[in-house]
Amino acid sequence: MVATAPRVVVIAADDGQRAARAARLAAHYGLPRLTAADVLADHRRLPDEGYVLDGAPELLDRVAGAGPLLPVFARADLVVYLRARDGCGTDDAYRVIRYYEARGVLVGFRPDAPDDDVVVAVEAALRARPDEGPPRLP
Repeated sequence: MVATAPRVVVIAADDGQRAARAARLAAHYGLPRLTAADVLADHRRLPDEGYVLDGAPELLDRVAGAGPLLPVFARADLVVYLRARDGCGTDDAYRVIRYYEARGVLVGFRPDAPDDDVVVAVEAALRARPDEGPPRLP
């Protein structure tokens, strides 16, 4: 395991699958599991020392409105996107999915993917995490 605590967002339309995956990831890393709804309702600041946040893509889109994704959700190291089992891709229409995809931090998994596969992706994202400051030019 890497020393840096991850900032992970789990996105899926299915509440049960999303909550279960987020809870298992949080337990694996010893991090708090937060729901997007609670963070938004309480105007809660996300912990600097890492977290696992879960939310439905439609909630994140609705809260952002016509503007960009809220800053509280923008700092994720990796977004675990649990795709619909039927493969219809309706969640792909959400702006939040396209935002995270454009940032290069979105990875899609089938809902029944092994937790070990997700952990490997999280740890790869942590190894690639840039410094928290402004980008450095060569």
